[in-house]
Amino acid sequence: MAINNEIRTCYYSGESFIPTRQNQIFASKENRILFHNQINNQLRKRLSFINKQLLLNFRILIDVLDGENETIVHKQFLLGKGFSFSVFTHLSVSKYSNNYCYSVYEVSYERIDDDNYKIKKI
Repeated sequence: MAINNEIRTCYYSGESFIPTRQNQIFASKENRILFHNQINNQLRKRLSFINKQLLLNFRILIDVLDGENETIVHKQFLLGKGFSFSVFTHLSVSKYSNNYCYSVYEVSYERIDDDNYKIKKI
């Protein structure tokens, strides 16, 4: 069913079409899906440099925990595995000290002295 026989231009492909709904901006559902896939792929590519390091940091912290809830490791050990201290998901203040706890998803790490970090599952 056409709406007022109005001819519109598809937002994705540029082709002309007669809309069947008042708010229709794409000529077909395929064009709508392709448009949103293109937008999401561009966003994933823009964020991939940081997300790649976040996932690596998360894997390293989970491996270091090795099933435990918390452990203490040397800074050089983490660096040797490829850990980056400049990439984290959120920051909070430790309940037990005035130090900052840096977190990567559900795992946090806190500096306890110059060379050691406490890794803890949240």
